[in-house]
Amino acid sequence: MQTPPLGETPLQNAFVAGFLGQNGVRRSSSVGRATLESSARFKGQRPRGITRRVTAELQDVADAGVNADAGNDRRRITELLAKYRANDGEAWGSLALTVLLWSAALFLLHVTGGNWAAVIFLGLCQVRSFIVFHDAAHLSFFENADANRTLAWVLQFFVNYSYEEWDENHNPHHAHFGDSTVRDASLTVFFSEAELEAAPWPLRLAHRVIRDPLLFFPLAGLFVFFLNKPHRHGPYRIVIPLILWFTLGQQTTLAYLAAALIGGALGVACFHLQHHCNAPYRVEGPSSRSNVDAAMLGSTRIPLPFPLSVFFFGIEYHHIHHYDVRVPGYRLPRCDQEGEAAGLWRNANTVGAWRAFKSLFHTQFEGSRKFNDADGNPPKFVSFWPYSQLGLQDG
Repeated sequence: MQTPPLGETPLQNAFVAGFLGQNGVRRSSSVGRATLESSARFKGQRPRGITRRVTAELQDVADAGVNADAGNDRRRITELLAKYRANDGEAWGSLALTVLLWSAALFLLHVTGGNWAAVIFLGLCQVRSFIVFHDAAHLSFFENADANRTLAWVLQFFVNYSYEEWDENHNPHHAHFGDSTVRDASLTVFFSEAELEAAPWPLRLAHRVIRDPLLFFPLAGLFVFFLNKPHRHGPYRIVIPLILWFTLGQQTTLAYLAAALIGGALGVACFHLQHHCNAPYRVEGPSSRSNVDAAMLGSTRIPLPFPLSVFFFGIEYHHIHHYDVRVPGYRLPRCDQEGEAAGLWRNANTVGAWRAFKSLFHTQFEGSRKFNDADGNPPKFVSFWPYSQLGLQDG
């Protein structure tokens, strides 16, 4: 199957951010075959005849063991995640804390006249509010589906994004992520170096300017949460600012909008880090895609310290979220902790602070390859010059 040609994806998509081996089999157990082949090479010949038959039999035994281990791991992960689905008592407590934090931030914003610390505080609260909205849209925040829909409907006024639009765009991401033949507007890297080199210079220039990390995340936050599709998002973007304007005044309203922009930029950065740390999971076509690999290989695990963990509300455990969207943010940290103690994340893409920072600078695929090659080797993300020369790229 062919990947979409350069320029087929609308430019607006470039703004939107939003252990098993390939095909669910760990490719690390060819010990029997390697031993026999090395023995044959020592004698100056390739294995053949009965040696080849024994090699095949040993490989079948090894693969059967690996598949059994992989199946056991999948069963254990599934059982673990089933324990951590929505709990209404915890959900109401988490929602109360979200409202308290947001209200406190708005109060500080007003009484300080828009102090920068209060703006950042409210921006972080906007991130948490969006993740609650995201969980409700997945019908995973409360136990009851109608309660989730009601919460998502209310929160769309606070997060500047239509619930209906999010529901339409985000579910396909979970269904197809990792398949490079399907457009995914949640991703933030689209082009390879070879594609950009072959592109007309206006497109290259536009990509270089717009996709520069120092500009991209603020611009993407502005586009996604303020400018994109006004006919669908507009009504939900004006209600809260109008209320603030008539009750708390112009200064507080402008500071609120600045906080929303900061929250949007942070949100897009989170979208980016969820799937753009090396090595990426990208395959060519649905027949090569595995839901397990998309979660464990293609979605990051980025443990955050307190108090950042309060505001990012479990978004850092994206490997679990892609494995089962029914685990809400308020239960993800404990789920991750139990899985780590059981050794279930040993092959997940765990990313530390320095790797995460360098990965923010990833802007294109290295060379011409955007998906796994025939041997299962993944592609690689790289950064623009001069960031690449400064070591600001992962791996």
